[in-house]
Amino acid sequence: MAETLPRDDNNVPLQNVFSTINDGRQTVTTAGTRVQLSSTSTASKRIDITAETDNTGFIVVGGANVVATLATRRGIPLAAGESYTFYITNLNKVYLDSTVSTDGVTYVYFD
Repeated sequence: MAETLPRDDNNVPLQNVFSTINDGRQTVTTAGTRVQLSSTSTASKRIDITAETDNTGFIVVGGANVVATLATRRGIPLAAGESYTFYITNLNKVYLDSTVSTDGVTYVYFD
């Protein structure tokens, strides 16, 4: 049996409906040493990641090969306060690196 999506006032199915919303915070203890957004398997459909507003360097987000160092950078760099959205099935697939130790991110994820 097909899942029935909620509908708006015009009886149009709502496509991006999530059943849960959660949040978290992650820091990169040592610049140049990537960390997983979550070390445990955590199901998600969407993750909004925001670089902490008091960061003094860049946070770089991406996959397991993310690198923040400018000369060899891999991933998406975020300055303080900037955000990026991933549509991905698990938080543990997202990694962070930073150019300054103890910089971090806050995030909200939906499932």
